[in-house]
Amino acid sequence: MQSAIPRQGTFPWLISFAAQRHGDNVFLPRRHSRGGDPVTFRELATQARRLSAGLRSVGIGRGDRVGIMSENRYQWLLADLATASLGAIDVPRGADTAPAEMRFILDHSGCRFTFVETNRLALEMHEHLDQLQSVQRICSLESDCDVPGVLSLTDLMREGDAWLQAKPNDVDELAAQVRPEDLLTIVYTSGTTANPKGVMLTHANITSNVRRINSVFEFGPEDRFLSVLPPWHAYERIMDYIALHTGAELVYTDRRRVKDDLVAQAPTVFAAVPRMWESLHDGIMTRFQKLPPRRRALMKSMLESRRRIGQGNPRITDRLLDPILRTTMLKKIHRVTGGRLRVAVSGGGALPAHVDQCLLGLGVPLVNGYGLTETSPVVSVRTPKDNRWGTIGHPLPETTVEIRDDNRRPLSPGETGVIWIRGPGVMQGYYNNAEETDRVLVDGWFNSGDLGRIDPDGQIIITGRAKDTIVLAGGENVEPERLETAIKISPFIEQAVVLGQDRKSLGALLVVACELLEHEISREHWGIDGPFITSKEVNDLIRAELDSLLTRDQGYRSVERIACFRLIHQPMTPENGFLTQTLKVKRHVVRERYGRLIEEMFR
Repeated sequence: MQSAIPRQGTFPWLISFAAQRHGDNVFLPRRHSRGGDPVTFRELATQARRLSAGLRSVGIGRGDRVGIMSENRYQWLLADLATASLGAIDVPRGADTAPAEMRFILDHSGCRFTFVETNRLALEMHEHLDQLQSVQRICSLESDCDVPGVLSLTDLMREGDAWLQAKPNDVDELAAQVRPEDLLTIVYTSGTTANPKGVMLTHANITSNVRRINSVFEFGPEDRFLSVLPPWHAYERIMDYIALHTGAELVYTDRRRVKDDLVAQAPTVFAAVPRMWESLHDGIMTRFQKLPPRRRALMKSMLESRRRIGQGNPRITDRLLDPILRTTMLKKIHRVTGGRLRVAVSGGGALPAHVDQCLLGLGVPLVNGYGLTETSPVVSVRTPKDNRWGTIGHPLPETTVEIRDDNRRPLSPGETGVIWIRGPGVMQGYYNNAEETDRVLVDGWFNSGDLGRIDPDGQIIITGRAKDTIVLAGGENVEPERLETAIKISPFIEQAVVLGQDRKSLGALLVVACELLEHEISREHWGIDGPFITSKEVNDLIRAELDSLLTRDQGYRSVERIACFRLIHQPMTPENGFLTQTLKVKRHVVRERYGRLIEEMFR
């Protein structure tokens, strides 16, 4: 009989290692963002084994696909680890995924079984079960469920106990058969395009990323991670797995509670998307903007001083003021993040330069990283010891990055081209999509589609996204992300989408920062027409802001001037469909919903 010892580099090994090394230490102080009893490492491993047996009792085995439609909570992680322990493959997605997209993901991946977060979602899915090609059973992650034909988590655990009584060695033997090269998960890209692709990642892909990130940061049991991003997203998953591997605590929160939990939970590690760091920066700016004129001028000088420190170009006066500010104003700012933060990670999108500089100058230990779902996900990251703003650091150990031209020829340091990646994190391909796989995987290298360059010190700098490049009617190429980042430096502009494909000049849809704008111009003078602002007074203010930001002196070409724009006072959010769950703008949705406005803008 085969030994029931899990192989290193697999999730059965990771779970066993965490339980043996960290035992009765608390892993989850609460089971979801709103509370719940704590969970130890040993309890997690025990419950995952019971749930694995429950999955066996309904016919799930090695290679089967299992859907998990849920947000951040203990039960999500439990379902994830239980599935992985059998050598089955989980297919995760958020509970708020549109029904059509959810059906596509479950059908395309061939899921036989799916977990769902709530009884409400279980009922909705069960009522449309005949529209699903492969799903045979549904389990609600709630303790009790009265939907006919749907299992509750308690039911499935009870079935698992019976299975373990009858076949005590079954799940352990399956766990021992899992190999590092086996598929762990198929993650459908949330992306800003209409058609998600299923990224195939193995146990080795993910566990290698866990080990290499930890070799850089050396996390441990003394750390506390605050978890806010969707758990199915590769960025959040890797942070959760690192916490599990290193014996750290993992605290669940959500976007509504994150500001309070930063203070109350005092994490040492917090990973977030750029928009969250922008919000922290903008909150600081808003408070300063409301000060009386003299104090506002003083604070502006202070912030300019801190930004120079963040840029690494401090003046003598900045150095002299630094110790005083650290014991006064900076201490107050650090209380906003709980006072214990030692690693603040930005990833999942472009970090605006002014936010990067300012927060570094204010003493926030912000490290910027880069990765994709297709690379498991982290490719490179800055470190506290080598933390230069504007870069995404050096590649992780055993990961290689090349900058290539359109003919795949490597470029020299300093030249801009497409980022290609090779290393242990690179995916196996897109599930049932050979055409897209062949387009991006060539001889072991992955074409990221991102544009960037490598400086003489080997630091990587992202400059845009190849597929987002705008080609104007005159043939000029423009990277919209760079302009959008610059535009958002204005305190009056919260979000920006630059447009202009095949047009003579650029235009933009701009979401205003209502609170600050109202402080400058009374709302009664805005001229509101549905979601839009039509006031000449407001338009003149924004025109002046744009013209002061995108100047030749700032390094912008004349073709990069925003010739026309429209103002929106309703923010773009995941809830209204304009943003992904990681707060990236869905450009195709913007074009679809504001199509008439865009056409009118360019006339």
